Amino acid sequence: MRPRVCFVLPSLNGGGAERAAVQVLNGLNDSAWHRSMFLFERRGPYLDDLDAAIHLRSAPDASRLGRWRAFRAYVRETQPHVVMAFLSFGSSLTAARAAAAGAKVVFNQQTPISAFLSDEDYDWRHGWRRVAFTAGSRVVYGAADLIVATSRGVADDLTRNFGVSPDVIRVLPNPVDLSFVRARAAEPFAAGEQLRSQDPLIVAAGRLADAKNYPLLIDAFAKLRESMPARLVILGQGELEDRLRKQVDDRRLRDAVVFLGFQANPWKYIAQADVFALSSHYEGFGNVLIEAMALGVPVVATTSAGTRDIVDSEGSGLLVHSHTVDAFASALKRVLGDRELRNAMGEAALRAAERFAAPRVIAQYDSMLHELVA
Repeated sequence: MRPRVCFVLPSLNGGGAERAAVQVLNGLNDSAWHRSMFLFERRGPYLDDLDAAIHLRSAPDASRLGRWRAFRAYVRETQPHVVMAFLSFGSSLTAARAAAAGAKVVFNQQTPISAFLSDEDYDWRHGWRRVAFTAGSRVVYGAADLIVATSRGVADDLTRNFGVSPDVIRVLPNPVDLSFVRARAAEPFAAGEQLRSQDPLIVAAGRLADAKNYPLLIDAFAKLRESMPARLVILGQGELEDRLRKQVDDRRLRDAVVFLGFQANPWKYIAQADVFALSSHYEGFGNVLIEAMALGVPVVATTSAGTRDIVDSEGSGLLVHSHTVDAFASALKRVLGDRELRNAMGEAALRAAERFAAPRVIAQYDSMLHELVA
């Protein structure tokens, strides 16, 4: 009998955790695993990407308690050997335990938890909420059978700040479908979409939210423009768009900065870049960095838990340890101003991206899951 594995998520909205869950579950061999996915809410763009052979169930009741009860009932009904939760860890853990089916519970941790405590997008940064969040995290994470951390920095944060034993943590990166990325990047542009010009091109991509720290990138770009011409293209949408557009206007950069919003195919834009920029306050992993590297584009990124595992500074790109305007502008200028360095970094990036190729990473997941079942 094939062992049964169930991935559980709030939804399949377009985030890194959701994409990783779909790619890993799709990649597991159907002849070796009975694969299922439970969603607290059946919505999101990745629904269409899920392998039709995967058993998909969602909660019929939209209330928090109704979703919890629905997942508990599903675990009792299907008796999975392993439940892997992406987000909603407390609900997934307690429902699986309450089902008394003997399932091993795994958390897939995509970001350093402590970073949430300084993120403006979340309410638990202050007062009693912060204390409760920290205490609750210690209890919930301590009760998991295993935690998959997407980077060494995420794992260290769990151990150092939340008391999780290193013995229950496995560091596994997210898989990236390099062939898919390269094929999409080669798709033709429609009339007027082409980004190329004589000026060096910087591309950034990601949700327009506090964690991505676009104000740093825009100010660094303004600093860069004091000494060399350049263009900046930003891909993504989010609640900070109006504020960022105002910042661009205030810096008199309207003719040099383009907001393209959400793009179903961001890779054809990234492939045109001379450098890919990531200015985040924190990253637990950074799929988009690997996607840029897979296209031979050197990267400049702020140092964080995830980027250290991806970027070989001075090799495939530059890591900016000081999250300041001058430091980030200096790194951009160095790469853009040296064609030989840029070409060497692009070639190194192509090689480095292979470490995260989907077949390789999914094989590691398969091995880990079989160990749990055994």
